[in-house]
Amino acid sequence: MKFAASIPLFALASCAAAPAPAVQEMTSAERANRVSLYVGERSLDHHDYDPVDDQPTVGLEYVRESPGSAVGFEVGAMGSRDNEHESGFDIKGRTGEVYAGLHKSFGGDVVRGYFGAGVSYIQSKVEVEGVGDDDDTSLAGYVHGGITADLSTSMYLGLDLRFLFGSDMTIAGVDTDADYGQLALVLGFAF
Repeated sequence: MKFAASIPLFALASCAAAPAPAVQEMTSAERANRVSLYVGERSLDHHDYDPVDDQPTVGLEYVRESPGSAVGFEVGAMGSRDNEHESGFDIKGRTGEVYAGLHKSFGGDVVRGYFGAGVSYIQSKVEVEGVGDDDDTSLAGYVHGGITADLSTSMYLGLDLRFLFGSDMTIAGVDTDADYGQLALVLGFAF
């Protein structure tokens, strides 16, 4: 009887001594959802937007791309603005846009690249103190790409280069556009 009672105790002791299986943490690339904050500078056409052609910009983007999928999607909003004083006038310029498109990441390591492209709806506004303001909106295309590096399993830092093209606007009677080139730092969170 003593022997039969010790069998369950022996079985429990051997389970407690067995090593736990190794838990491998996911990289941010293996997570399907990403939210990124963009901070950088946007350059609009120098001839049409001078002296507010170089504008600080911020943006927020959501990406859904399941690991192993051929392509994901992205949606976001970005804006920029600049204030200058020239020739006795305060001049303000700003843009705001919302966009949606396709997104593809490359590589699954700590450092990886990505590419995105889609359609943007952008508004541009220029205001000259004492003279007035005017704005216009347009549909446009965009492309962007960059590189990111994991800071942790759910946080990353990167650099993004973005171009908007094909916008068509009339501001203060001048035919122009809101096409731009933009360079930004990216801080993101994957979940």
